[in-house]
Amino acid sequence: MHRRTAVAVALAALLATSGCLGVLTGGGVEVSASQATVSEDALQETGYQEVSVDESVVTREFSAAGQSRNVTVTNWVAMYERSIDVPFLGEQRAAVFGAFASPEVSVLGQSFNPIEDYDNRDLAGLAQQQYDGLSVGESVGTREATVLNETTEVTKFEGTADIDGQTVDVYIHVTKVKHDGDHVVAVAIYPQALDGEEDRVDELLAGLEH
Repeated sequence: MHRRTAVAVALAALLATSGCLGVLTGGGVEVSASQATVSEDALQETGYQEVSVDESVVTREFSAAGQSRNVTVTNWVAMYERSIDVPFLGEQRAAVFGAFASPEVSVLGQSFNPIEDYDNRDLAGLAQQQYDGLSVGESVGTREATVLNETTEVTKFEGTADIDGQTVDVYIHVTKVKHDGDHVVAVAIYPQALDGEEDRVDELLAGLEH
């Protein structure tokens, strides 16, 4: 499982494959999200470490009414990992948490960011596409969490992942909130045998800053 190939990559690519943004007039359109990251306090409490906080820029040319315009969207991707002991594999950075911020793309007063219409199952499917060796199964529960002062539903899926050549049963947690004009998506993946990790995920969610 390429852990640094985050679900955010799929969500960014989604903007480049979504339908036309409508009739564009004037110059090109540029929109940018604010970073969504985990607070230092939450990282210390959970033992996760920051791997990267990077921009993900998508530019696409749209044509309408005989005119072409470029739309450039700047997303932010933050990735975190925790080293754990995986049976038969030893110490591995196999607990992963990712936060993705994508701006609301508005043209002619209409919002066109496809993430807005995606539910947690759709987002889990995008994670499956982007993580080599990850297979997302059925939902095994939902719960409410407070993320960025918003009450949101977190969906927990069972699945399997390839970690260093071995198939490991994992849980995948997915949620999404809208905050200050951006869509913020969080995804966590970790082995099912890891006790207490759901509590750590909830701490990371509560510690998100945007």
